[in-house]
Amino acid sequence: MTMTFSERADQLCDTLREMEHQAEEGDELFYCAYLLGLLGLHSSVEGEGKEAFDQNFTAVLNETLEVEGVVEADQENITVLWQSVCAKAV
Repeated sequence: MTMTFSERADQLCDTLREMEHQAEEGDELFYCAYLLGLLGLHSSVEGEGKEAFDQNFTAVLNETLEVEGVVEADQENITVLWQSVCAKAV
């Protein structure tokens, strides 16, 4: 059965919360919180498919990071964390 966007968002949030719990420094906590907030907003988007959600969210993430003027180093760290979350939330 195909996973809905809402189910995928929940799965990713669960993985992020686990990672947040294990984070040891403030920056890591900020990156987790940033992604959790954006995932919460994006979880109501209609659609199906794990890969489709991940692609859609990645585009939204990149656009949001740019629009909000997040510094390049933080953009890179958030993107790396996002990729790690996607890989862990199988």
